[in-house]
Amino acid sequence: MRRTLPTLPRSARYGLAAAWAGAVLVASLVDPPGAGPTPPGPFGLVGLDKWLHLAAYAGLAALVGYAALARDARALALAAAVAGVYGVGMELLQWPLAARSADPVDATANATGALVGAAAWRVASPFVAGGPTPRADGGDDS
Repeated sequence: MRRTLPTLPRSARYGLAAAWAGAVLVASLVDPPGAGPTPPGPFGLVGLDKWLHLAAYAGLAALVGYAALARDARALALAAAVAGVYGVGMELLQWPLAARSADPVDATANATGALVGAAAWRVASPFVAGGPTPRADGGDDS
């Protein structure tokens, strides 16, 4: 028998997602600490800031998936879309700010993070109690 983790009440699950979204909002709109070149991230492929964008929106999508106890493809896609659209919205809010800028590469990192977070929730969801059990035909037993 597979062990499952207890599920928080619905209001607490949505509260976690909203709190995470609020933290992302604040981090996105306050003046960034220091200036200068962005340090390289892991593997040296992109700057550390892009990895932070990816992590922030992966967390948001995973928490939205958890809040909704998303198990099927449509619900997972919705969780990713909510986080991705939020990420684009954050970039648009940064556009008029002097210390920030709207960056399409940041928006891409946000959207990629949203997809990663939805996938991470899909992998973790069988270990969380309280949600519907996916069926082989793509439906759910709720």
